[in-house]
Amino acid sequence: MKRIAALVAAFLLALSITSAHAAIQVGDTAKLNYQTVDGKTVDVESMHGKILVVDFWATWCGPCMAEAGHMVEINKKYGDKGLQILGISLDQNKDRMLTVAKEKGFTWPQYFDGLVWQNKLWAQWGDSGIPFTVLVNPLGKVVYAGHPAGGLDAAIEQTFQQTPPHLADPRVLADASKALDSALERLADNDVKGAVKLLAKIHSDAKADPDFLAKYKDLQSKMNGVGEKMLGEVDPLIEKGNYKDAATRLKDLSDNMIGLPVSLKAKSKLLGLMSNPQVKAAMAEAEKSDRAAEHNARAAAALVAAEKLQADSKFALAYNRFQFVVKEYADTDAATTAASELKSLEQSHPDVIQKISESDGAVKAKAALSMAASYKQSGRTDLARAKYQSVIDVYPGTSYAAEAKRELAHLDN
Repeated sequence: MKRIAALVAAFLLALSITSAHAAIQVGDTAKLNYQTVDGKTVDVESMHGKILVVDFWATWCGPCMAEAGHMVEINKKYGDKGLQILGISLDQNKDRMLTVAKEKGFTWPQYFDGLVWQNKLWAQWGDSGIPFTVLVNPLGKVVYAGHPAGGLDAAIEQTFQQTPPHLADPRVLADASKALDSALERLADNDVKGAVKLLAKIHSDAKADPDFLAKYKDLQSKMNGVGEKMLGEVDPLIEKGNYKDAATRLKDLSDNMIGLPVSLKAKSKLLGLMSNPQVKAAMAEAEKSDRAAEHNARAAAALVAAEKLQADSKFALAYNRFQFVVKEYADTDAATTAASELKSLEQSHPDVIQKISESDGAVKAKAALSMAASYKQSGRTDLARAKYQSVIDVYPGTSYAAEAKRELAHLDN
């Protein structure tokens, strides 16, 4: 009997009606700042743009538990439309509160300080008993304060009609709208890749705005349609055996339309194409042919550069360039032509060729002559004679060879 009496007393305390007015009144500006049980900061003033339901409750409060399902339904119905519930628990046992909140499906933030009627937030907003809910419109004004079964639902509906919530920060929405407009312009210019990049930069919070989301999805649909058209152009290429171009287009679609359904289709089709042994062999052959063509193109370009130098009478530079073509592109027609031009230059400009030879071998030839002189001074004439002869053999027609011949003549005398 004592236990029943205690429960009845608690129940009566929860429902007690006094002459005192609620600390928060309809028409007041809502101000509340605190940390939730999971350490997050809640600042009601910074949440302007949303509709807020501040719910004061406790696990020991029978009427609160009777309204639990009602609160969950409100959250389910309006939670993704711009309404946010904030739970303020007047419990003493935190673990008990968290357990019941989880069991009942209270997925919204909860506040707890264990002080029951001395609860800090209850002191700021509280009425004479719980359950007690306060409805705050997107402008931060209190539009309802009372029992959740006493008119909260009607007040919520009225608030959605009169002052609908702003689901996205105005600045975020403005930036996102600007990016969306730019993406539309890119798409109009057939720059699908550029449009996709702009869409990727749009902050996800902007999509909470229904109007913006509708425009975003419409643009996505248009872009995906363009991609589907491009994807449809791949099959004829595959049928003709033009696997390289087909693979290139599929990779472009896959990489440049990330986030659109057509990107996944292109990626899947590309994987299927590249898993075919016949296609892989054909692709390898095509790549080999492309490399050969590129090699020949570079050789031809180098030959043209050499011929221009020759035409400008820059024979020394032209000679070096023709030598480069012969060495680097030996297996090309350009190398054959360059070899012919080298012989022509050697016959028509022997003086130039001599200067080039002397310039190319100057360091080594001088070193060889110096070593030969050292052998001569030390009396090692056989070694000196052999070194002078090597200069004559390696650098024929140069001043270094002429000097070596003179030194040989002195040794012989």
